[in-house]
Parts: sequence; C-alpha cells; structure tokens
Amino acid sequence: MTTNQEEIFDLLGVEAGALTIQRVEISLWGTEVQLDCTYENDPFQLLFEDVRSIQWDVRGHPDERDEHADIAGIFLGEKDHHEAAIIVTDVCEIAVLYGNLLLVKAW
Repeated sequence: MTTNQEEIFDLLGVEAGALTIQRVEISLWGTEVQLDCTYENDPFQLLFEDVRSIQWDVRGHPDERDEHADIAGIFLGEKDHHEAAIIVTDVCEIAVLYGNLLLVKAW
C-alpha cells in the first residue's frame, strides 16, 4: 500500500467523505490493532496484523464524553513492516508498523 491520502476511499469504494474512529482495540500483546471506524455513519474495521510498533500521541485535551474521534488524515503505509500507517484525528495520532492490513465492511 502507498501513503496516498485517498487510498482508504478507493479501498472502501466510495467518494471522499467523513471518517471517524469509534473504538481502538489492541490485542495479542500488541501484535493486533483493530480500529472500529465509520464512513458517513457506515461501519467498517481496519485490522492491522503482525504489528511491530504502535505509537500513540494524544492531541489537545480529549473529552471523556466524546464517543468518536474525527479522522483528519489517514495514510495506510506499506505492509510487511516497510512503512507505518498513520491516522491523525482530533483526539490523537496513531502510527502502526504492521505486517498485514485487512479492511472489513458489510456494505
């Protein structure tokens, strides 16, 4: 995968639109990272497997009442640990160096 900002929309098969993260789950001692996301309120998941590194930077002062984070930018990087995915939201910035990425949607 490349660091093309539009790549996520191409993979979803949609035009550019609003993206949010509803939940982040880290499992298997940090080797899997699942992002529960929405595109214009339609749910999808990004599942990063064979993760080698996760970096999480908090931006500003998150409000505990917020139920989602608005995605300002998303770059999917490259699999096989070549280039980290970077997800920038209004709450945090997450960088994930991964081996494989799965996009799961039911629509």
